[in-house]
Amino acid sequence: MKRMELDFRLIHDESSKTSLGESPVWDPETGVIWWVDIQGKKLCRAGTDGQGVTVWNTPEQPGFVVLTASDKPALGMQTGIYLFSAENETFELLVPFGGEGQRFNDACVDPSGRLWTSTMALDAAPGLAAIHLISGDLELQTRVSGLSIPNGLALDAEFGRLYFSDSAAAVQTIWFQSPAIGGTGNADATTFASTAALGGRPDGAALDSRGHYWIAGVDGAALYVFDRTGHLERTIPVPFPAPTKLAFVGEDARAIAVTSKDIGEEGGYLALANLPDGFAPGTIQPYWQSGV
Repeated sequence: MKRMELDFRLIHDESSKTSLGESPVWDPETGVIWWVDIQGKKLCRAGTDGQGVTVWNTPEQPGFVVLTASDKPALGMQTGIYLFSAENETFELLVPFGGEGQRFNDACVDPSGRLWTSTMALDAAPGLAAIHLISGDLELQTRVSGLSIPNGLALDAEFGRLYFSDSAAAVQTIWFQSPAIGGTGNADATTFASTAALGGRPDGAALDSRGHYWIAGVDGAALYVFDRTGHLERTIPVPFPAPTKLAFVGEDARAIAVTSKDIGEEGGYLALANLPDGFAPGTIQPYWQSGV
């Protein structure tokens, strides 16, 4: 396992500082990054140079943000998935969710434009969390249940793998299963890796162009990179104790953006870093095609 130091820079903008930052996503057409603050109930947007920071309040706790088109975000909150109009500053309910005392958490968009997302209890009660595919008719199709803090969503279409994790301290495991099947608990899943010995619980993830799996080690002050066999390829220190999720950003996907909790001197600020020359680029998350 190699340790790779990156030169991180932080967006020191107090309005966009987060209590529980999550879900960074790159808009390739406008060159901006979107992310949310779950506990602070905020939606944030900024350029990679830290300019043009804009922050909107959200009516509920937002677990994730994805893009449906350039500058057209969708947020998973407590009562459903909402389309947000930055121009009108309005939220339009698209996918209702009736889970009392729950909210949406992690999400990813696969290469086909389908949205995969997770739901969990507001108090992270064990066993109440699940992972869903949003169908073409905008219904939740549950694929995995019985989790506690579901994270780590990423889909490797080439190898037919849906990755997911459970961040609960007693679990700290990453699995994968075929995206074509559904099951109860992890009965149909293959254990991919554990972070129990690494110091950071498995949180949000992304895939690079090699299909290697990058995941934030929350409370471990690092990102972990696994190859497709589940071998820990490298550890990347970050400038705060609790990174929550990363995204590949930039025109050539040769930079990363990392969200975090407001812990430590730099916690809560969005961090960005360029990848070294010769290092494989990442993949940019597609737009969610909500009718697919």
